[in-house]
Amino acid sequence: MANFNTHLNVAALLTGLSSATLVAAGHIDLNTAVWLWFLGTMGGLLPDIDSDNSTSLDTIFNLFSFAIILIIMRYIIDEDIGELSFFKVIGIPLVTYLVMKYGLRTVFERLTVHRGSCHSLLFLALCGLTMTKIIANVDGIDSSKADSLAWLSGGFVFLGGLIHLLLDEIYSVDLRNIRIKRSFGTALKLVDLDSKLLMLAMMIAVGFLWNTTPELEDTLDMLGDWSNFSWFSLV
Repeated sequence: MANFNTHLNVAALLTGLSSATLVAAGHIDLNTAVWLWFLGTMGGLLPDIDSDNSTSLDTIFNLFSFAIILIIMRYIIDEDIGELSFFKVIGIPLVTYLVMKYGLRTVFERLTVHRGSCHSLLFLALCGLTMTKIIANVDGIDSSKADSLAWLSGGFVFLGGLIHLLLDEIYSVDLRNIRIKRSFGTALKLVDLDSKLLMLAMMIAVGFLWNTTPELEDTLDMLGDWSNFSWFSLV
């Protein structure tokens, strides 16, 4: 299994290259690229949210708490920033952090086991679609780009998580002794059959989110057009 630093660095590298590629093709601007890079890097840590290691879990939840606080402060209360009191500016991040650390974390610790449901493509789909749904309902985004931004945001969360699972599987192969470790196949799986009730709940949630997300056609059309891609430009 790859360690925390490996997951973080490889996810940051590959999602950074992916967002840069979209910029070079003219699909997104630099600000959006940074946002997608951030989401992809965070997605690269997602599967280990069920980690048995308390230090890793503390780090992961602290990072995700910070990410959620940024989203709330940037996208939800941005329009009312002139009317916000000092208490709200301090209280909203504090309450968010406490809910994440002592609420959501406790739920995850009780419902999950390491390399269980969170190490599945179903979980990544749920996380990606959830992010897509969140961004699609944010006010203030250019309507002509809102759907694409929503799908790209969810896509980069999924991509980062997929990189994590692939790394775990790669590290399950001992190339020095040319053998496969017992952990092989436990990281990258479609669903976790050992937690059938949780799997069913996740499938229902994915089905609901898929039916309420924006149209995907325009985003696919955009990603299919690479006529403006540039490897190098002096301008």
